[in-house]
Amino acid sequence: MLKRLLIENIAIIEKLEIEFDKGLSILTGETGAGKSIIIDSLSLLLGTKARKEIIRTNCTKALVSAVFDIEKESTLELLNSMGVVPEDGQLIVSREIYSNGKSICKVNNQFVTLSNLREITKHIFEIHGQNETHLLNDKKIQLMYLDRFCGKNVEELKNQYRQLFYEYQEKSKVLKELIDQEKEKDRNLDILNYQINEIESVSPRLGEDIELERRKDIVQNISKLKYNTERMLHIFNKNLIESIEVCIKLASENSKFDDSFKDIIERLNNIYYEVEDMSFAISKKSDSYIIDEHELEAIVDRLDKINRLKKKYGGSLEQVLNFKQELIKQKMAIEKNSEMIEELKSEISKIEERLYLLANDISKFRKEAAKKFEQRVLELLDQLEMKNVEFKVAFSQRDLYEEGIDEIEFLISTNLGQELKSLSNIASGGELSRIMLAVKSIMAEKDDVLLIIFDEIDSGLSGIAASKLARLLKDLSKKHQVICITHLPQVAAAADTHFYVYKEIKNQSTVSSVKRLEENESLKEIARMFSGEDITDSSILHAKQLKAQFV
Repeated sequence: MLKRLLIENIAIIEKLEIEFDKGLSILTGETGAGKSIIIDSLSLLLGTKARKEIIRTNCTKALVSAVFDIEKESTLELLNSMGVVPEDGQLIVSREIYSNGKSICKVNNQFVTLSNLREITKHIFEIHGQNETHLLNDKKIQLMYLDRFCGKNVEELKNQYRQLFYEYQEKSKVLKELIDQEKEKDRNLDILNYQINEIESVSPRLGEDIELERRKDIVQNISKLKYNTERMLHIFNKNLIESIEVCIKLASENSKFDDSFKDIIERLNNIYYEVEDMSFAISKKSDSYIIDEHELEAIVDRLDKINRLKKKYGGSLEQVLNFKQELIKQKMAIEKNSEMIEELKSEISKIEERLYLLANDISKFRKEAAKKFEQRVLELLDQLEMKNVEFKVAFSQRDLYEEGIDEIEFLISTNLGQELKSLSNIASGGELSRIMLAVKSIMAEKDDVLLIIFDEIDSGLSGIAASKLARLLKDLSKKHQVICITHLPQVAAAADTHFYVYKEIKNQSTVSSVKRLEENESLKEIARMFSGEDITDSSILHAKQLKAQFV
């Protein structure tokens, strides 16, 4: 249950702290006093979009914080599975809204994302407002309500179905792409073959362009290279070798008298062999420098072909060769297209069979539940003074889609002998409010949420229907904590706790306040709702009689 609510700097609320109890809490007050602002503040904890305009004038941030007592074991288990552990059974949820448009969400003083906050709080409380009534005409919403009424059996089957349906969608998408490719098969193969042949006609090797650039430098400078190597040979043969031979001869003569020259002779011999070896290597290089008038032209032509490939298919030869491999893979895939199409068709066909089996099981559960749902709606509508009503959940079958094979529509006849028609064609505003309330009550019976909030869903009701609504809310509050904003005295009389919302001027500024009413104060407020500001003994008596129904 919601134990404590704190609101700061939201619209005309400066600071508001409300302590709630179990059962049915009713909020009343003049239009514009701030009742709906309280509900809007709570909706921020459900993750609704926060507009910076909601922040009170001249304030930089707003805050809404709620303390929940978590008593239901199923809710505790659900929260634990989400990694949320209430402290001493309490869950503190807060959201701060800043004037720059940002917001900060916390659960038990731990920062959470807005999506996480939304996921957590949707299992704790729900808000139902009169602006939701038009949603009841939406067939998708109607199906959602029916499925929630069906309970876990359908929920588990739908989870299986949806996983399989998403796989079915993905495979169908791939199949469509393959079929489209098959239509373009010849053209695509022509393009691929042309690109592969273009690369293979050049047949470049990895690193070949670098080798060719080096060879081009040599060929372009071959005359200079030839001249320099021949000069080096001349110096080696005429000067270096002859000089070393003379040195060896002289050192040999000295060694006859001085043994230390033997080491010098050895070293000179090593130098002689090294120089002779270098001379041989230079000679080979010199012989290799043969001027070929056509070689440079061939190198330039080869480089031109390679560079065209690089420009067209990648910035480097490595990218060109990788691209060629990718082209070959694509070609093989296209050539295998027909085979893959047949395999996919077979897989999709098997998935379809499983989907139809699951969809039919879901449909069976829905149709069985629909009978009970129809009966329960009629019971509640009867309580809400809608007599001689017929209500039916009409089924039609369609192709497989995310929800199965069923499409449903709520049909109603509000007058005896009248044909069943869709809600939008037959129900008035007041009737639609009562139908919505009946459906919401049924949902509440099925749901595990701790708190249900109704924001003026009694629009269009009066008299006996209003009294019946009050009884319905009172019964609902025995299973859930219920908070309701109302303008009807009959509903206010059912309150276990009655709050009066009013606005006043403080420091030249309008602020909204809330007062918890004692028994006599509650009677006066209910009397005011009957007769306006002039409260009479008769209206007080009437208020007492109304409240006496719920003692």
